[in-house]
Amino acid sequence: MSHTRNREEELAAEITRLKQERPYLDNLFTSFGPMLLLRERWMKDKRKEGTTISVDPLQYSGGITLIQQCRDLLDDDRWHDAGLAAAGAIGSGFRELAGDMDFLADRIRGGLDCYAVYRSAIDLKPEELQRKARETGVQELSLAVFLRCIGRLMLGIKAAEMATELASLSWAKGYCPVCGSFPHLAIIRDKGQRWLQCPQCNHEWGFPRMTCPYCEHEDPENSGFLFVEGKKGEMAFTCSKCQKYLITIDQSGNLRSTSADLLAISLAHLDILVQEKGLEPMAQCEWNTYQKPE
Repeated sequence: MSHTRNREEELAAEITRLKQERPYLDNLFTSFGPMLLLRERWMKDKRKEGTTISVDPLQYSGGITLIQQCRDLLDDDRWHDAGLAAAGAIGSGFRELAGDMDFLADRIRGGLDCYAVYRSAIDLKPEELQRKARETGVQELSLAVFLRCIGRLMLGIKAAEMATELASLSWAKGYCPVCGSFPHLAIIRDKGQRWLQCPQCNHEWGFPRMTCPYCEHEDPENSGFLFVEGKKGEMAFTCSKCQKYLITIDQSGNLRSTSADLLAISLAHLDILVQEKGLEPMAQCEWNTYQKPE
């Protein structure tokens, strides 16, 4: 418990430090801070006995993700608590959504099945999500943010509970071995190893440094890095073949562990610069999706 509390306190301190260091991103830190802290706090409920879910190593090495193999992966008794926690964190960070989050919290206490809502709405097209939001009684934006937040909580805790088993298996794809999402961030650690970070379940996996995770193309002539002036450790991997990019940070030699989401948010200004060059992020997140001018 104390270890988790310390990690949460360290994350809060890091958010405060980055607010002072990068005031131009203050709105993002303020809005997403409560959700980042919730995710850290939520992990204390990781079940120490792990899970009874089994993984087929042959399918896994062939690129079949955990969620594809285990259809009941997210069938869990923690959705109710996750929904209440997510609504509270979103309402705290996004004041304009607070009313909808209070409404959702009341509905959850009244019996709304968060898992059923998630399963029925997570893959909907924009026009279908709008209809689902009306049925739920909230704005489309409110429902979208709620779904992403609650999904991160539940996928994240499942990924953490499976981490030990997955560590001994072979994975060579650019998408997440747990949930299938493409990475939103890459962290370079000692010996130049690139670790891809999942925006949904928070899982990380190693991947060749000069191979594009999105199209798996490996050609120095069609890929490279864009750097931030004066910040040589902050960059974006770019692929001209698929026109995608991946925010990357070099943390080799840095022993401090920082939330991948917080690192990604702290580099949101780089997202803008790269998108102005016509490239798209490998994974769309709430903080890296910008409206292009007409």
